[in-house]
Amino acid sequence: MKTFKTSSLTFFGFFCLVLSSCQDLSLNPADASSSFSNLESASSGDGVTVASSSLPAAIMTYLSTNYAGKTITKAEKYTDKYEVSLSDGTKLEFNLSGAFLEVSGKNKTTPKVSDDPKVALPQTILDYLAKTYPGVGIYKAEKSLNKYEVKLNNKIRIDFSLTGVVLRVRKW
Repeated sequence: MKTFKTSSLTFFGFFCLVLSSCQDLSLNPADASSSFSNLESASSGDGVTVASSSLPAAIMTYLSTNYAGKTITKAEKYTDKYEVSLSDGTKLEFNLSGAFLEVSGKNKTTPKVSDDPKVALPQTILDYLAKTYPGVGIYKAEKSLNKYEVKLNNKIRIDFSLTGVVLRVRKW
């Protein structure tokens, strides 16, 4: 028992010594010697609100072509993408160069207000959906480096190759 008390006190003393010798190396954004940009401080989950006028021209062209008459209600810049919200609840994602990545509705329980995700899909996919799932709306469509993923309002998820070939069909 005496050995346990001695060991515990030694460990506690060592622990206190280690803690008291540590320096606080964190940077303070208010410190004039620290330089921070809004983007650098944005982690993958924290976007920085930006003015729509600062969005890349490719995004503005995409929006005016495919979402004419809708206004931008919010634009955020992340370390790897832009997120743009429109007046009808549509949310779009673009890479930093302005190339389209994804479009979705208001939230997971509310379907899209309209069929706007169709504008982002190749005609071969649109033709397949019209033939195979007539009358079923698109809830969400997204494009990755190697495929398109389409979620329908009937809880069916279909993965397509970039050329429009069906890769996988399942429930979501």
